[in-house]
Amino acid sequence: MLTGSYSSDTKIARGDMNNDDVINVLDSIIMRRFIANKSDPIIIDPNPIVTTTTTTTSTTTTTTTTTTVSYNDNLIEAPVKDFDSATPSTGDVKMLVFYVDFPDVQYSSSDYSASQIETELFGNGSTSYPYESVTSWFNRSSYGNLNIDGNVYTYTCSENMANYQTDGYEKLAMEVLDGMADQIDYSDYDSDNDGVIDALSFTVPLDNSDDATKQYWYGCLATWYNNPSYTIENLSVKNYIINDVMPNSNDIRYLKQTLIHELGHSMGLPDYYKYNSADWEGLNGDAGYERMDDSIGDFSSFSKLMLGWFTENEVQIASQSDTNTYYLSDASSEGSCLLLPITSNDSYNSEYFLIEYITPSGNNSDIYTSDSGIRIFHVQAEIVTTDWGSTNFKYENYSSYYQGDDKIRVLKLVNDNNGFYHSGDTVKFGTSNFAAYDSDGNQTIDTGYTITIGDIVNGQYAVTVSK
Repeated sequence: MLTGSYSSDTKIARGDMNNDDVINVLDSIIMRRFIANKSDPIIIDPNPIVTTTTTTTSTTTTTTTTTTVSYNDNLIEAPVKDFDSATPSTGDVKMLVFYVDFPDVQYSSSDYSASQIETELFGNGSTSYPYESVTSWFNRSSYGNLNIDGNVYTYTCSENMANYQTDGYEKLAMEVLDGMADQIDYSDYDSDNDGVIDALSFTVPLDNSDDATKQYWYGCLATWYNNPSYTIENLSVKNYIINDVMPNSNDIRYLKQTLIHELGHSMGLPDYYKYNSADWEGLNGDAGYERMDDSIGDFSSFSKLMLGWFTENEVQIASQSDTNTYYLSDASSEGSCLLLPITSNDSYNSEYFLIEYITPSGNNSDIYTSDSGIRIFHVQAEIVTTDWGSTNFKYENYSSYYQGDDKIRVLKLVNDNNGFYHSGDTVKFGTSNFAAYDSDGNQTIDTGYTITIGDIVNGQYAVTVSK
């Protein structure tokens, strides 16, 4: 943060959008709104910190009242920080990407060299907005709180491809990392100095592979397991991405989409889609697009909350005892959400409803709808640590606590498959997914909340909550 007095004609002053002699995240938010609306910026903050000082001079019977309004721009600590994930969710992160081939199998048609792929992922690539690069996508999604850079290398393995289809990919990973040690300073890829490589990806040629090979090398985030003592330059590996999308011009956009999804996993986010149903999609309809569900659109405000991308003043907590109206900004461009507590009033890792306002702009410009509006999630974000020390969401799909797709899940969409809510709509008990979980994992308990969607005021949606 920059503070202090300065001349009004300096470059810094031109960035002080609210004229408070402070350059901080609020100025960035106001500037984005000004650019988007091409109108005078309006500051509407749900939780201003107001200090009033009154001075009375008895000799002149003059009373002077000074009111100072400031804003809490402290980032909320990421709830996923204690998970067994490798990639920090804030700050400057550098990623290692390897394109690997074999003496008997090479890429049949790659349109890109390593340096060109590097430009596509971390520079100014050829694909259209919002996939000009992985770097730009995450910068927008995180409101500038995560900067992902990286390097791309190629490597030819010493053995034929089939010889690496054992040991959970780790034989290949160890050979590549060891073989490139003379060219790479691996310490550059541990931004948080925790002794773990931050972000790592391997792609192998699957252009003309048979189904069995493609099934083995499927796209996923793999956990380092079989060789726990392995290190490279005193750094270990926690998890790494297997990217099964080929580096061709027809697939480069999909390659970025997939890598963004897997990096979400590498930072600690689970899949929101279903694992045990023919209908795999977890969040349906126009309001259901989410990066960790169908790999389309931005991260939801729930994901961003878990990753620590909100400041304290951007998360509103609804009262549980009366009626209040709250205002939500477009989460596609700035941090803004409303939580309705169910089991706890002071924990982001509990059961609650989360409300956000979404438009098809920013990273949501690729969703297959031109509609916008309010969407509501039923969240159960409880965290559990297992007997062997692994920490994760209690109800993520691989957890032993997961009771099936129709029971408790980390994230469910209220009024699933029925689109966004708009002005005049009311949400209350009886709406699908708008109830608390009972002891059997079913949504049967009336929370007492009623939500009424109001009008858009100065670019913000009014939402009234009563209980």
